[in-house]
Amino acid sequence: MTKAALAYFALSTVVLVAPVYTTFGNRIEPRLLGLPFSLVWVLGVITANCLVLAWLYVGRRIDHAELEDER
Repeated sequence: MTKAALAYFALSTVVLVAPVYTTFGNRIEPRLLGLPFSLVWVLGVITANCLVLAWLYVGRRIDHAELEDER
């Protein structure tokens, strides 16, 4: 799970830098909810990162095993 998370966050970094961002995300049109697409692109990546971090926090199995060993 750790390697997959590291790969995901590396990929999310790549989509925010050139040339990927300039190819796909650096546009004004279409506007979504009145926001330019370039802003929606960045907000989408940030939202996805927050969701993945929350999922990793909830699924932390190692911490639960360590707590059981201490008891």
